[in-house]
Amino acid sequence: MNMPHEIRSFRGDYWFLSNFYPCTITYDGFEFKSLEAAFQAAKCTDLIERAMYQQLQPAEAKKLGRKIALRDDWEDVKLSILTELVILKFISNPNLTVALLATGSAGLVEDNTWHDNFYGNCICNRCRDTIGLNHLGKTLEQLRDRLLHGISGLNAGNAE
Repeated sequence: MNMPHEIRSFRGDYWFLSNFYPCTITYDGFEFKSLEAAFQAAKCTDLIERAMYQQLQPAEAKKLGRKIALRDDWEDVKLSILTELVILKFISNPNLTVALLATGSAGLVEDNTWHDNFYGNCICNRCRDTIGLNHLGKTLEQLRDRLLHGISGLNAGNAE
């Protein structure tokens, strides 16, 4: 199979790159069914609220994450939490690590139509003149590069 220069959609063969992909992630003593559920739970300071995300499907977690009171430092820590959770997702699920490494040197861009130009790159008519920051894609590329180059020290802080 010829590897594309860029992977622009985290669907189909590349769905495993999506935060919505089903996988077990243990974070801060809680077990979640997806990276998205863990990420949304991390917005909460209340442990009872955080526990509610354990059984939620990714879309449900995202919806609930829009309604809860954010922790005071969320804007300061959200990218480091994303990085930590991406590392956890892949080191906890070796089959996903193999799939990530198989993307070679392809650029990873989460094109979307839901106006997310922070974690991805929205390609809708309204956003077409905006280049997304693509923080999720860049985080995945950085992890892949670290794995490809055998850089040790991949730990995920407070992983259980």
